[in-house]
Amino acid sequence: MLSIQKVNIATLYNRNEEYKSCNRETDREDGSKIQKFKDLLHQHIIPINELVHLAWSGVPSELRSTVWRLLLKYQSPNRDANLAIIERKRSMYFEMCDIYFAKNQQYDEREKKILKQISEDVKRTIPDSAIFRNPQIQIVLERILFIWNIRNPACGYVQGMNDIVSPFLIVFLSDYIDIDTTKLQFTNEKQLDCLDQRLIRQVEADSYWCLCKLLESVLDNYTNSQPGLVRFFNKFKEILSALDKKLYEHLTSSLSMELYSFIFKWSTCMLLRMFQFEVGLRLFDTLLAEEQNYFELCLFIIISILMKFSLKIQKLQYDEIMILLEKIPTREWSESDLSLCLSEAYAYQKIFSKK
Repeated sequence: MLSIQKVNIATLYNRNEEYKSCNRETDREDGSKIQKFKDLLHQHIIPINELVHLAWSGVPSELRSTVWRLLLKYQSPNRDANLAIIERKRSMYFEMCDIYFAKNQQYDEREKKILKQISEDVKRTIPDSAIFRNPQIQIVLERILFIWNIRNPACGYVQGMNDIVSPFLIVFLSDYIDIDTTKLQFTNEKQLDCLDQRLIRQVEADSYWCLCKLLESVLDNYTNSQPGLVRFFNKFKEILSALDKKLYEHLTSSLSMELYSFIFKWSTCMLLRMFQFEVGLRLFDTLLAEEQNYFELCLFIIISILMKFSLKIQKLQYDEIMILLEKIPTREWSESDLSLCLSEAYAYQKIFSKK
């Protein structure tokens, strides 16, 4: 049973019908914060608890690849063991590529169908980005997702996984190529063509294993009956009703299965489609720092977002609500807007934490 404090903190954040951007600068790229990260990363045994605490409020771009690998326990905090462990995992992935994605590979009808679905979804992955329209990047995504499908038969590939692996691919690729994460394009198109194929394969392998690490505790969200998402949705309704009963009643009376569909769509891609890509990277800093609680935090982020538009939503009818949620205003948010939302979500999470 959830522990609910007798305080309506919803009133703190719902005073206007339209959420106004806070327009605050974030300290993620602040020199002193960057140095704190570097001091931790240069230790012989990296103190993960301290790194988690620091990463929750944002990771400097130049250090993201290392920090994300550490947060997901893909990279060892012991610097002596680090390289050997990663090289072994990369070799395992390359072997799987040779087995499951070899040239002239023969697939059965089910595998052909899945591969076709993956190929179509890859082409729809951030279609306005020159990076994700690049044929070399597309085949990398296809391989990662198809091998995931083969290696995880209980759930297989599900739409949304293409979005989840994209931040890893961009962040790891940024170690070798200059990428404008705001426009999501290469600053020099020729850099990818000139990049050593060995490095591209390493980026691919690391992206695959980080996807595995991220999803391993939430696989029941992607199985046929989706028991994880059913629990997620039931908890969403319970908590929203406690925090903002008028909003809950209006949403559930105006929308029925459509509300579940929106929650499903947002949660299966870890909320990434709700934000611009660069803001999504900042979101991942916090989610990965949550370790095994990141999907629960997603629940409270969704609630925090909806509550920001509570007064407006309560005045809308079915068609208008559908339009608002389909084109959620968070697509225009900055990192500072997300940071405020994360703080609120964290506060809600603590209020409703289990005894």
